[in-house]
Amino acid sequence: MREEALMWFREGIRDCKTAELLFNAGVYHSSAFYSHQAAEKVLKSLFYVFARREPPKRHNLLELYRELKQHGAELSPQLVDGLAVLTKYYATSRYPDAAGGPPSELFTKREAEYALEIAKELIRLASLIYGEGSC
Repeated sequence: MREEALMWFREGIRDCKTAELLFNAGVYHSSAFYSHQAAEKVLKSLFYVFARREPPKRHNLLELYRELKQHGAELSPQLVDGLAVLTKYYATSRYPDAAGGPPSELFTKREAEYALEIAKELIRLASLIYGEGSC
């Protein structure tokens, strides 16, 4: 199972690096989406560590974390708050009807920066378990 966990974790790192590239290019809505994807994949990697099973097929980061918490995972309240924000970005960063307008016009630099900070912190914490990786 360790190989599956590392596969998910490494894909999360790649998504974080993509989010960083998009952020630096000023494509804030897509950067926020990739930050969500990075966090989701890192959380899913942790299912192999804490729950010793495959991760569920869902995108709500709070739901993923709550399930991991039942198996002993613990995150700071600030990071959990960040997961709540990133969960909202899953749809609003991509769909005009979810965002109330074109995401490319609505997402701010600060929102994308915060999303990236959350993804990076989650990767940093998971890297303590895996002994590798950073964004």
